[in-house]
Amino acid sequence: MKNIFFFLLGTVMFFSQNNRFIYEVKYKKDSTSKEITRENYYLDITKEDIAYYNRLIYISDSTYSATGRYPLKGNRLTSFLIKKNKSPIYQNYEYIGDANYYKLTEEPKQQWIITDSIKNSNSFQVQKAVAEFGGRSWIAWFTRDIPIPYGPYKFNGLPGLIMELYDTRKDYCFKVIKSEKILNDYQRYSLNASISRAIPVTQKDLNKLRLDLYSNPFKYAFNGVLTIPEGKKLQLDDGTVLSKEQLKPAEANERKKLKSFNNPIELDTAVKYP
Repeated sequence: MKNIFFFLLGTVMFFSQNNRFIYEVKYKKDSTSKEITRENYYLDITKEDIAYYNRLIYISDSTYSATGRYPLKGNRLTSFLIKKNKSPIYQNYEYIGDANYYKLTEEPKQQWIITDSIKNSNSFQVQKAVAEFGGRSWIAWFTRDIPIPYGPYKFNGLPGLIMELYDTRKDYCFKVIKSEKILNDYQRYSLNASISRAIPVTQKDLNKLRLDLYSNPFKYAFNGVLTIPEGKKLQLDDGTVLSKEQLKPAEANERKKLKSFNNPIELDTAVKYP
């Protein structure tokens, strides 16, 4: 991996280049299951801000840039984060499945305890730090070789890039697997579109919206927020395709799926469904 980073390090030191760090993320959506979900997330660090988002968004934007259209398959909405430089505030854009984005403004802080433990990881010297955050105990391995005080998700404040991060239950594990330059002409089409229509909320508001969605999983299709043209079908996030007539009978299964997403990164914000 050091070869991947070799050219990048000099540019990071002088903050003259936009950089992207790609994390492999392994996590359990359902704490009662052994099933592990694997996805890649991008941490973009530019002169203006940082952005943390799912690789699906990158694929969608790349397709749009090349063809003028978003991909028909494999394209789904996901939550993401934006933080302006020189500001401690994160804008958390949450997608909960009801056709809207919701914006949470917050200042996440971790009180890191940096230990003396040092190891080599992919030819980098990394140092161990621990913190409590979001109802979990976290272990981070960061490198001072890349003096960027960020990591995946909302984790920040260490004197170097977080290369590995996991909670003590191993429900969430993050690891840098690649870095690359961000091309000067790269555009965040999807993120910008979502930002412009996001609805500001508090965490309490968001939890209530999740409960409302659980009570009526397809309310956005029945109240006119999302129109399903005659003869067309709705594709759910898990790939299930339903006609409007099939939505009501599918509500029980959708509630079961929503209830199974009981293990968020910030465990102390988990919604307790009926």
